[in-house]
Amino acid sequence: MKTSQKSINRGRVLMAAAAAAGLHLGGAERAGAEDWPHFRGPNYDGASVEKDWNVNWGDAGPKTAWKTSVGKGAASFVVQGNQVVTTGNSNDTDTVWCFNLDTGNVLWRYDYPCDFEKRSFEGGTSATPTIAGSFVYNLSYDGQLQCLSLAAGKVVWKQHLVKDFGGDLARWKYAGSPLLAGGLLIIDNGGNGNSTLALDPKTGKRIWGVGSQGAGYASPIPFRSRGKAAALVFKGKSMVAVDLDGGKELWNLPWETSYDVNASSPTVLDRGNKVLISSGYGGGRAALFDVSGARPRQIWRNDSIKTKMSSCVVVDGFIYAVSGDNDGNLSCTRVSDGKTQWERKGYGFGTLMAAGDKLLVLSEKGTLSVVRADPKGFQEISQAQVLGKRCWVMPVLAHGRILCKNNEGDVVCLDVRG
Repeated sequence: MKTSQKSINRGRVLMAAAAAAGLHLGGAERAGAEDWPHFRGPNYDGASVEKDWNVNWGDAGPKTAWKTSVGKGAASFVVQGNQVVTTGNSNDTDTVWCFNLDTGNVLWRYDYPCDFEKRSFEGGTSATPTIAGSFVYNLSYDGQLQCLSLAAGKVVWKQHLVKDFGGDLARWKYAGSPLLAGGLLIIDNGGNGNSTLALDPKTGKRIWGVGSQGAGYASPIPFRSRGKAAALVFKGKSMVAVDLDGGKELWNLPWETSYDVNASSPTVLDRGNKVLISSGYGGGRAALFDVSGARPRQIWRNDSIKTKMSSCVVVDGFIYAVSGDNDGNLSCTRVSDGKTQWERKGYGFGTLMAAGDKLLVLSEKGTLSVVRADPKGFQEISQAQVLGKRCWVMPVLAHGRILCKNNEGDVVCLDVRG
């Protein structure tokens, strides 16, 4: 079958336009292997691809590269190349910060008014920004959405979810990060007819909206459903799968917890055929679903996994999680049957990520541990007190550095290059 020159030229124009705009075409084509461009990392599973990093810290702990303070909030970090982006709130002002990864020097900052509210914790920012090519997408807890240039922090466009799209604020307002997938910017918006919202990432204009569920607090996750590009959006009372081509809801799985706090992002397994869901509070649990058919089918349920502030990670067929109940257990559970292999107390509302066969676990009190991802038993390799106060922020390992932050906005960058 021959392809016309007109079609070839049209394809080249579209590709060139996308490249010039610095936008992804449904993936992370421009991101480097060791970048961490969005919440939950390069593959949206809480795992870094880095292997050659220093895990043996000794009594002195890891080397501190730099420290700073960014203002209150529980937003984590995103990294592309030598640029680190995070957010915080001070004096009724949200700030999007961009630092040099090597030195901690401020490359740029973008300030905008946002009335401070504690919201039953230290308060401040909640959603982690998203880097996509040459742009940064940031969402405030009250619904202000901005697209900024990564190079200088200049505003490309801005919208307001509540004022412009009828967004419905949840009890603790917005916390999910923007998702760039399928050439669309996907937002858990809440509201009648626009609960899941797809915007044009170049302009911020609405492409489609679907559903009327109340928003949750987790970040949307991309996956492929029966060959179609889709997104998982954890609403206040259900997990919803949405077809990115037009916004049709593929399925809606009821999932209710106390206060509608569904804050943990799901994990996609088995090439999109299975989804691991977890949450905390009353009714909290974890469950594995087969989503290869038209409707999800539960494979198993484990009520001892109750992830409140963090999300699960999966390494070599085993689930590792910090559960908020019972003093914050770090646990290992087998994916195949949901059977817990071991538990270790003492992490509070801590968070974790994976890197190869290791876990990085940041306890609620600021203790950072390297733990072997081993189903045979708990094995701690290194531990250091890196922060004080309360820590609900997911640590990030990128380019041989570990970035940690507490809810007050104290930041530490640790150099663990091998």
